[in-house]
Amino acid sequence: MALHLPKPRSKSVVQKAVGLDGMKVKVAAAAAAGIAKAQESSSGLAGLTAKVSVKELRQEIGNDGLRQAAIDAGAKPPSDRTLRRWAQQDRIPHAVLSELAQRRAAIERLGGVNEVAKKIGRSPSSVRKYVSGKTNELRNDAKSKLKAAKAQVTMHKAGVLKPDGTPKVATIRVTGRVHVRNGDEAGYDFRTRTLDFGNSDVPFSAEESQAIAAALANDDQARVVAILERHATLDYPESKGFDVYGDQFGFHFDAIDKLDVTWH
Repeated sequence: MALHLPKPRSKSVVQKAVGLDGMKVKVAAAAAAGIAKAQESSSGLAGLTAKVSVKELRQEIGNDGLRQAAIDAGAKPPSDRTLRRWAQQDRIPHAVLSELAQRRAAIERLGGVNEVAKKIGRSPSSVRKYVSGKTNELRNDAKSKLKAAKAQVTMHKAGVLKPDGTPKVATIRVTGRVHVRNGDEAGYDFRTRTLDFGNSDVPFSAEESQAIAAALANDDQARVVAILERHATLDYPESKGFDVYGDQFGFHFDAIDKLDVTWH
């Protein structure tokens, strides 16, 4: 008679993430990719991304803004015809130019160079250098302040904030390939399954909802996976017996096929 042994732990490519409470963990790259895909297709995640369409970029910074981004990237300023094609295809075929256009639009959304300088505690000159690509990254404190400000604007635009500015609470249902780790390399692999956090004894808290909304708004899909895994490990009924979540303990997604989120 054949033995039905647990499948060996998956060897999927991993990404580093920072979960709640600053805990550093590793998550499967395929799971993070599943979150990114869900952001494109799920109505509950519509608009929760830092990236905007080329059409929106043209509305926010105009043709002149896109041309200036091209100059900053060392490229030839695009013609009106080229800009129309980019908008129709929703694609800027130059990675650096696309990044600088997104950067320029994000600063405009936050009120412009001078307003952003006040928000992050830097000079307008520093912000201009960042917009033009002369400075690729801001210093740590300014970088985190800018990230938080951008996330707040994205969350507001996506409709996941209450009138007082606090995030709504998320009801989450996630489908994916998951396995359990219990302190060693051997674990129990499951086929694709659905975890319905909304109907569990401990639904997502306000703190978790705020963290996952901000992570989605910052396009930090790996952090989203870490937050989902932590909740599945510590608060989901089927994970009884776990009082700690980490690289070697708890529920871990090998891949995420679907993520449904509603906000209340």
